[in-house]
Amino acid sequence: MVDPNDPPFVEKRESPRTNWTDSDVQVMIISSDTQSKASGWIQDISQGGFKLKTETPPTLSGLFRKWDEIHFETSEDFFELKGQGKIIWTSSNAIMAGIRIDHLDEESRKYLYGFLGILPAG
Repeated sequence: MVDPNDPPFVEKRESPRTNWTDSDVQVMIISSDTQSKASGWIQDISQGGFKLKTETPPTLSGLFRKWDEIHFETSEDFFELKGQGKIIWTSSNAIMAGIRIDHLDEESRKYLYGFLGILPAG
């Protein structure tokens, strides 16, 4: 039940996200500095970033730190993204991370915008 005295929920994201709790979209992230690699699944995505869930040891905290620059690429034919970004958070159990998208190649940007239903600026 919502308490009318509670302050309203404020969305901190700049872009709405598509939520996939059981995503089949696998993504590989590679550190720009150390070349550490991890694979996982996209849990939700927006034009500004995505949540990564990984189940492969070692945990993300053993390989990556907040603000590490990364390259990422999906491995699914039906959902192709390739770009660069940064890790902006990791979960306390270090199996999830928030990835900010800083750059997508042109085809990936077009695909993502189409998937999200975003009209190009013009």
